[in-house]
Amino acid sequence: MLSKRKIINALFVLSFPWYGFGAYRLAAKGFAEGILVCTIPYVLILSFYLIDLGYKQVPLPKVNRKFYLVLGALLSAAVSILVGLHYKSPLINPANGTLLIILYFSPFLSAVVLHVYNRNDPGFDPAWLITKGLLAYVAVNVLGMAAGMHNRLHSFAGRASPPFAVGIYDAAHILALLNLILMVYLMERKPKLLHWVAMAAAYGMNMLIMLSINSRLSVMIFVVLTALFATKVMKSLRGLYTVALFTVPIMMTFGQLIYQVLSLPVFASFLERVNEKDITTFNGRTYLWQAGAEWIWNDRRGFLFGNGFNGHYHLRLLTEEARMFGSSNSAVIHFHSSFFEILINQGIVGILLMYGVFWAGYKFYRHQYSARLRLAPLYAGFVYFMFTWQIDIENFSYNMGFMVLFVLMGPVVMARIPPETNGMLAEQPRPDGR
Repeated sequence: MLSKRKIINALFVLSFPWYGFGAYRLAAKGFAEGILVCTIPYVLILSFYLIDLGYKQVPLPKVNRKFYLVLGALLSAAVSILVGLHYKSPLINPANGTLLIILYFSPFLSAVVLHVYNRNDPGFDPAWLITKGLLAYVAVNVLGMAAGMHNRLHSFAGRASPPFAVGIYDAAHILALLNLILMVYLMERKPKLLHWVAMAAAYGMNMLIMLSINSRLSVMIFVVLTALFATKVMKSLRGLYTVALFTVPIMMTFGQLIYQVLSLPVFASFLERVNEKDITTFNGRTYLWQAGAEWIWNDRRGFLFGNGFNGHYHLRLLTEEARMFGSSNSAVIHFHSSFFEILINQGIVGILLMYGVFWAGYKFYRHQYSARLRLAPLYAGFVYFMFTWQIDIENFSYNMGFMVLFVLMGPVVMARIPPETNGMLAEQPRPDGR
């Protein structure tokens, strides 16, 4: 029997592959249309809820104080759009700026609404719903590649090119995150044999695509975290959040060591671009990060509240770096770092709010993982984002990682999770919790 809960759950799972369709439309038809398409499932979920709320068919969500922390981080991102419009960023206008603001808030609020509709379902498992959504995202990309489609935003000949993604590296990060989640399912849960085989097959397929995309940064972080989870070191490891704070300086300091490691035959056999200059500068990223660091030490214009969306263009910070990358328009260059984008666009206020979001999510999911609770698999994915948000653009603005990150915050801000969600992983006979 079709119920409101099932409709909301289906829309939620659909939102992941649908985001990929939006990314494709963004490249094919323009920025505004692509962002509009991305928002459709979330707007439907929120509209459904508001109508029900108007008829008093559902209650207001029961949230904790972390809800307001997350709203604060999203509000900071939204305000940066308005400031960017004020400074006349060439990348945004009132139309697509409004759509971006809607896109910032709607995935997180939809994840909260998801909990409202499943509040009385003892089998509700948000971790498995998110995993199904990510699997659906991969499935549509595999079908697209099989049909001969390619990514129209960013791709290279001879490498896998998932068409429904915000560039192939965006897809690589999602594949790495999904495989870390699947690894926890495969190691910690006791699904039926058929489900275990299906998840193992999905894991293997994801690995092949990720290696074919040949994103060295995502592979490197993925390998390190895989080793930590596979050896169970992650269960006793402390200080991970603190280490993640210094990802950029650590990588810049140990660039030569990283090159030596990636030059080993085991890595060089599947990483095609093991070039010393590329590796030690992370394909030119260090030049961008150094420009950001110089702004911190010597400039600091807009340091408190930021310089708005595309703030580096307003400050003309990356003009020389744009020329280095063969572009005469520095507006289209980004820092390849969500950290630097947020800091320069939203200031120290915005970055501290984002640190708070990561800390709240880290504490919540670490507890879920340590206690082997139902949401434990999401810890692996959350930790992956803790490191990659500093060294890539994945968790900024309309990139899919931004959406997934704030969807992951949905369970974190709820004042009450259904009692059965506290069931031990080992006691769950199937990955969907039924």
